[in-house]
Amino acid sequence: LLPGRPYPGIHDVADMRRGSQSRHIWPLRPPDSTVFRHFLWKGVVVYDLFMNRRGSVQGVRRQSRRWQESIEKPSLGAFTACRTPRHHGEIRTMSNPPADTPADPSTGPSTGPPTGPPTGSFTAPSAAGLELPSSTLDFMRVEWRFLLFGMAMAFCSSLGQTFFISLFSAEIRGELGLSHGAFGTYYAIGTTASAITLLWLGKLADTMRVEKLARLVICCLCASALLFSQVFSVATLVIGLYLLRLFGQGMTTHVYTTAMARRYVAARGRALSLAQLGINFAESIGPASIVALLAFYDWRTLWLCLPMLPLVMLVPFIRRLTQRTRYQDGAGLEGIMAAAAAAGPDDRQDADIVTIDGAAHWRRRAVIRDRRFWLGLVGLTMVPGFSVTGLLFHQIYLAELAGVTLGSWAANYVIYAACVVAGTLISGQLVDRFTGRRVAAHLMLPIALACLSLWLVEGGLGVLLFFIFFGLASGMPNTAVAATMAEMYGTRYLGEVKAIFLPLGVFSSALSPMVMGMLIDAGYGMATLMMLNIALALLAQAGATLMLTKPPAGRV
Repeated sequence: LLPGRPYPGIHDVADMRRGSQSRHIWPLRPPDSTVFRHFLWKGVVVYDLFMNRRGSVQGVRRQSRRWQESIEKPSLGAFTACRTPRHHGEIRTMSNPPADTPADPSTGPSTGPPTGPPTGSFTAPSAAGLELPSSTLDFMRVEWRFLLFGMAMAFCSSLGQTFFISLFSAEIRGELGLSHGAFGTYYAIGTTASAITLLWLGKLADTMRVEKLARLVICCLCASALLFSQVFSVATLVIGLYLLRLFGQGMTTHVYTTAMARRYVAARGRALSLAQLGINFAESIGPASIVALLAFYDWRTLWLCLPMLPLVMLVPFIRRLTQRTRYQDGAGLEGIMAAAAAAGPDDRQDADIVTIDGAAHWRRRAVIRDRRFWLGLVGLTMVPGFSVTGLLFHQIYLAELAGVTLGSWAANYVIYAACVVAGTLISGQLVDRFTGRRVAAHLMLPIALACLSLWLVEGGLGVLLFFIFFGLASGMPNTAVAATMAEMYGTRYLGEVKAIFLPLGVFSSALSPMVMGMLIDAGYGMATLMMLNIALALLAQAGATLMLTKPPAGRV
């Protein structure tokens, strides 16, 4: 362009044709004799400049349509482009912030100098030149497809959740002639076997693209549901329960939480919390819908029809829903694998901790030797499952001790469901503002407050406060703990790292009804039950505060 002129004038056409001063490929060149076409051409030029150079979002120029189309494609070029000079309108993809790098996994955090930039510290993850969401609504507007993918996966996981399978307990026990105890035993066997299998199957999240793995898991889940409709013996019942728990509660949840933790950094908490609303929605409409349908259809017919919903409404759209968009500032699995391939010897398969682009990515064996795992994360994983499952399992006995009728007790479940959703959303906002480690370390307080309210406050007010805090305790930990894993141990091997925690949660959930039941049978009352849960919550709180809230040595 000529100095002082935002776009060429009529007298500059000859110079443009000779290629002397032109720096832009203009869409039209007006003939010198046509005034109308000249002004039409000027309008097109101004529109082109406006669309490609208008406004900024938090100091970053908006991207043009052609660059947006290229970055939405889930290809390696979208991740390696950040190493080349940026063209106008291109949004650079940010790699994950460096995770903690200890000198020796068995001794905890490193005392040496940091191995990467301070983006992995306790400040909100961000990078210069990234276009970040201005608000949660803006984030939802741009990222609605991937968020919808997460919510749909969470909703489909209900086929393997306890609350859904238990709705068919009476029909299954009646056909197979099983008692309550026998059915519970077979259910525990299938659940435990599925949790152990996930230790190895969870590694697929580190090797397969998210759209391929999601399609495979959903198809396996639907096949498991079809098999469950043909249960005719104890052996087929155990196999059906095993497959439903493995691909339902296990792999379906594992796939979407791992993918979201990898693709988002600055908005990781909000993404995980919004996706988790899918299971809350399933819990709100699932029981009433199934009870109504069982009045007209046989339970086997329902299990034959239910798998058709994900096959028709989710599987065909997975590829579209999992495309990258501009607020996905994490590298994702493809970007990390491309960086690992470029790093060469740094991505050794036999190494406990792999350094990629200055970020440490932990293998499972290194995590198991880390004291922060045992003293911090184990308590955060097991205590919520122990308290929530045990107290709800013996809720009729607790209602009697609290001096309220069962109807009054059940009426508070509406408040409980609302607090679960509120806790999920609040935890996501807190994680994005203060990081997962700072938030997760304090999420045992609602459990302690819930037990204190039911123990010390009499009547309906104590029950109301119990359900409020109990709902927050049920909704808040999952998002924060999932974000903490990605912050502490990196995202390259996040699949195998996250697979450690499911057996812990299953074990605590299976242990609590038995332990609390033995205390009730021994004659212990409200005080003993509440003190047990308060002590466990405070113990987990102390360990997490000690191990997670302080940045590693050598980091600021």
